[in-house]
Amino acid sequence: MNELLKISATEIAARVAKKEVSPSEVLEIHIERIEQVNPSLNAMVEDDFVRARKLAHEQTELLAKDNSSLPPLFGVPFTVKEMFSYAGMKRTGGSIHHKNDVMDWDATVVARMKKAGAIPMGTTNVPELGFWFESFNPVYGRTNNPYNFGRTCGGSSGGEGALLGAGATPLGLGSDIGGSIRMPAAFCGVFGHKPSRYLLPLTGHFPFSQNDFKNMVGGKYPYTSMGPMTRKASDLYTMTKILMGSDGIDLETVKNPVLGKRTHEWAGRKVLICPSPVFHRARSTDDEMAQVVRNCGKLFEELGAHVEEFDPRFFVRGTDLWFSALQSSKGKKLYQTLRGPNKNLSIGKELLKVALGRGDYTFPNLIVSLGEIFDKSEKDFTEDLAALQRMKQELDEKLGEDGILLIPPHPRVAPKHRAPLWSPFDFIYAGFFTTTGHPATVAPMGLNSEGLPLSIQIVSRHMNDHLTLSCAEFLETTFGGWQPPKDY
Repeated sequence: MNELLKISATEIAARVAKKEVSPSEVLEIHIERIEQVNPSLNAMVEDDFVRARKLAHEQTELLAKDNSSLPPLFGVPFTVKEMFSYAGMKRTGGSIHHKNDVMDWDATVVARMKKAGAIPMGTTNVPELGFWFESFNPVYGRTNNPYNFGRTCGGSSGGEGALLGAGATPLGLGSDIGGSIRMPAAFCGVFGHKPSRYLLPLTGHFPFSQNDFKNMVGGKYPYTSMGPMTRKASDLYTMTKILMGSDGIDLETVKNPVLGKRTHEWAGRKVLICPSPVFHRARSTDDEMAQVVRNCGKLFEELGAHVEEFDPRFFVRGTDLWFSALQSSKGKKLYQTLRGPNKNLSIGKELLKVALGRGDYTFPNLIVSLGEIFDKSEKDFTEDLAALQRMKQELDEKLGEDGILLIPPHPRVAPKHRAPLWSPFDFIYAGFFTTTGHPATVAPMGLNSEGLPLSIQIVSRHMNDHLTLSCAEFLETTFGGWQPPKDY
C-alpha cells in the first residue's frame, strides 16, 4: 500500500506544501485505491473524479507559483456522506423518491472543507433515509465491511467508514443521530467523532432545505450532529476546528465556539470506565469489547489517573428515553417520509415484495412505519425529557469539569449482514449520547482473533470535545490506531 494511503491528512498537506508531492499525485493515488476496493465494497456511490482532477490540477499549478499561506487541508482528498448537499451531486438519502435529486448548493460542512483546500472525490452509501445501522438501500444496494465482506460496515455513515477502513480516503464527512458516525467507525476500524450538540451546523443535511431551518429551533431542532471521520486520530481535531461554528442559517449552532487545546496530561484526571453498560432492550457486551475498556482503565491507572467504575445500570432507561427525545422533535413520522408522493403505500404489499427480493423499500423502515400506522396514541414526552435531563446532569456531576468516560460503542464487533435485525436496539450504546448532547469519539483498538476491528468510545462533558479527541490521539499512539485490512 502506498505510503500516502497510511499517513494523516495533515501530514499529506504538509508534504504538499513542501512540494514533496503534488495535489494531483495525491488524488490519483486515492482514486486508484478507490477503483481497486470499491467493486468489493460498494462504498462510493457517485464519483466526482472529473471535477476533482481539474481542481487538483489547478492546485498543482498554483503550488508551482507560490506555496505560502496555503489553507490547512490544501491538496487533501475527502469523501462525503450521500445525505449531504453537494453541488452537482445527488442527494437521494437512499430513497427511490429522491433518486434523481441533484443538488445545486453545498452543505456548510462541505463548503468549509473546500475552503480549507480539501478536494471532494464523491459520495458514499447510506441506509434508506439514513434510518438503520446497515448501509443498504433500494437505490444503491448494500455496502460491505472492508475487513470481512460478509459483515456490515454499519450505518448510517457506513460508506464513509468502509472507504476509510480500506485506506481509500483520508477524511470523511458523516452525521450521527443514533451512533451513525461512531458505529461505522467502530466496525471499520477508524476514528469518528460525534461533536457536542450545536457545535457544527446541520445546514445541507437530508432532507432539509435552507428554508426549513427558520422553524427548526428549540424543541423542534433535530438531534442529528454533523461530524468528522478519519483514518488517523489527529485529523479529527483539525476537521472539527474547520467545521464548527454558526453559518447564519442553522440558528441553533454555537456562534463563536472555542475548541480547547489538546491535552497530554492524564495524571490526576478522573477516568470513569463502564465495560458492560446495561441498556434496556439491547444485548449485553461481548467479553472482548468489555476487555478493551478494562485494558484502557488499567493504562490510565498506571499513568496516575483516578480511575473509577461507573454504575452500568445508570443507562437502563437509555433506549426508551432516546426514542422519546427523537419523537418529541420530529415534525413528520417516518411513514410519511418513506412513502414520498405515494399517498397509497401498502406496507403489507411492500413487505411481500421485500420477501420476494423486489422491494422498493427496506425491511426496517417498513416495520417501523407499520408500527406508526397502528399507534394512534398521543404521547406526552415531558416526563421522559425531564428524566433525560436528570441523567445528563448526573453524568456531568460524575465527570466533573475535565473527566472522561470510557464505554463500548457497541456490544460486539461488526455483525454479519442482516444480523442487526435480531438485535435492533444495540445502537443505543452510541445513540444515547446524541440525546444528551455529550461529545463522543470512537477510536480503533486493534483487531480480534478473526481480524475484525475492536474499538472504544470516549465521552466527556458538553463542549469538552478537545478531551475526547486528545484521548483518541493518545490511544492511537499506544494501541496502534487504524490497521489496514489484511486482505488488501
